[in-house]
Amino acid sequence: MNEQERQLITKIFSEYYAEAELDIPGIEHREFGIGNYKKIDARHLSFGSVSDFRRYLTTNTPFFVSHSTSYYDFPGATPIQKKQWKGADVVFDLDIHAEGKYGAYALLDRVKADLVRLVDDFLIGDFGVDEKDLIIDFSGNRGYHVHIRDKRFLPIGAEERRELVDYIMGHGLDYSKFFSDSYSADSRKARLVGPRPEEGGYRGRFARGVIKLLETDPKSISRLFSDPGKREFFISGVKEGNWSKTSLKFDDLVSRLKIVADGLAVQSVDTDAGVTQDLSKLIRVPNTIHGETGLIAKVIDGRGAIEKFEPLRDALIETKTIANETMMILFTEDVPALVLGGENMGPFKKDERREFRLPISMFYVLKGSASIVIR
Repeated sequence: MNEQERQLITKIFSEYYAEAELDIPGIEHREFGIGNYKKIDARHLSFGSVSDFRRYLTTNTPFFVSHSTSYYDFPGATPIQKKQWKGADVVFDLDIHAEGKYGAYALLDRVKADLVRLVDDFLIGDFGVDEKDLIIDFSGNRGYHVHIRDKRFLPIGAEERRELVDYIMGHGLDYSKFFSDSYSADSRKARLVGPRPEEGGYRGRFARGVIKLLETDPKSISRLFSDPGKREFFISGVKEGNWSKTSLKFDDLVSRLKIVADGLAVQSVDTDAGVTQDLSKLIRVPNTIHGETGLIAKVIDGRGAIEKFEPLRDALIETKTIANETMMILFTEDVPALVLGGENMGPFKKDERREFRLPISMFYVLKGSASIVIR
């Protein structure tokens, strides 16, 4: 990107920041970092209010804006020991990697599935976080961030935060230990005792997952359960915690249920332990722009809006002026097909000229795949 292109895009960013929703609790206690050529070129900045922060963004307009997950008495002080730590939000970074510049975008639904599981099963379900204490936002590129702003979590240290990630990712989980043999007083026949669906944590999730799979795809566990009677008999046992209501042997049953166990934890994407554990970490400010895509780190309006959220549509910059503008670009490399802004885009060839709505053109320019045709 040349300097003329940078200045033009900076003007667009500034216009967005003039009216962007920038709700940052405890802003006066957070450290900020900004970047133009890297994600963080400078840090140890601080702002006394949202209006001061907005003024900085519209005047200086960096390409990347991050703030600390931690709160400090003196956020602008250096070295870090002089900041005087007060506590920190717990933040989870769900990101996915794929081959090529555009490969990850086809996998964003996979990240969303893990996001739903993280929020529903773990943060709300296991940890008891109230939905109002969660901020969920698109990262602006390949994933999502989840901020816990529950005061109970503020004082916990780095190691405890790492344990949260280990639990969520299922490190050390051995689902076979959910089961044990039980003998009744009047019988020598062992009964296989296992988790019930109403239990909390991984045990309950495992039981519910088995029941769901039996109801939707019973053959994936065993052809035995294609028989409705045998299937319902086994399900009734699972609901009671009695996993013996089947002719399958214990070892065979447990090995076949691995298909359920593999889907319990948040593992299919990179749940970055470093982001959660690092108390000095800076994370992209929600509702600011990602300088490599021009997409907004868009805050999702509550848990109920996750499924409907489409990042490559809903995170495009839209202001009164930008919405009506177009930009001519020249592709500098081949670009694969992509659904962007709710439209099927591409594929495009190197040296092809195209005119699109401004946020779409800007996306390709910031990805390094096109240059602006200055008229």
